[in-house]
Amino acid sequence: MDPDSFTTESPPLTSTPLDLGTERLNCANPDTMTERWEDPNKPAFMTVLLRFFGNIFVDCFRAIFE
Repeated sequence: MDPDSFTTESPPLTSTPLDLGTERLNCANPDTMTERWEDPNKPAFMTVLLRFFGNIFVDCFRAIFE
């Protein structure tokens, strides 16, 4: 068999915008690889819980006394 007789696929005509894993990960500093996005307007879990039960209490209070 002649090695030149094998057919190979031609490269795609369009370039892919994605990096297909050719970069190595920096395992020494994984925190610097991605940004940490924290929403300053996001309330704490206890705040959400107190608001939820507070709204239930207010709804029951209004239903009884109106």
